[in-house]
Amino acid sequence: MSAVIVLTPIVVSSWPVISAAVMGAVTGMGFAVQGSTLHEEKQSSREKVETEIANSEIVADSMTPTEKIVVQKAGVTIEVGQDDRGRCTVCVSGQGQSKKQLKQIGEEVSGRIIQQFAYHKLVTELKHRNYNVVDEEVLADQSVRLRVRL
Repeated sequence: MSAVIVLTPIVVSSWPVISAAVMGAVTGMGFAVQGSTLHEEKQSSREKVETEIANSEIVADSMTPTEKIVVQKAGVTIEVGQDDRGRCTVCVSGQGQSKKQLKQIGEEVSGRIIQQFAYHKLVTELKHRNYNVVDEEVLADQSVRLRVRL
């Protein structure tokens, strides 16, 4: 007997858990960590798009709204942080990129962050309940299939 479960998480967690999901998502996409701030002159001529990760809330235990994770790849810079309402935001900027292209990159990164968050939450909960993950597979569409033995 088998079952298929599709998870749509509500991302409510502390900054360390979310930052781990962010790092797992963006490094898997080939981005490199740049630091916590950007020079203002670099940002002035760049297109910029900001999106919010749906159903997300950062529990403000060790993070201020001004802290951000900054990653870069091929002229595209992504800043992941917290807005004034406590929501997790993804800001994508790049020179020579249209707003539509930047929005698409931002949505892909947001989806990967949610996927990493859900994956780690699920695996942690399975281990806590003494279930065994017997097989793990990343499919062509980047979805993850886990086989669990009860």
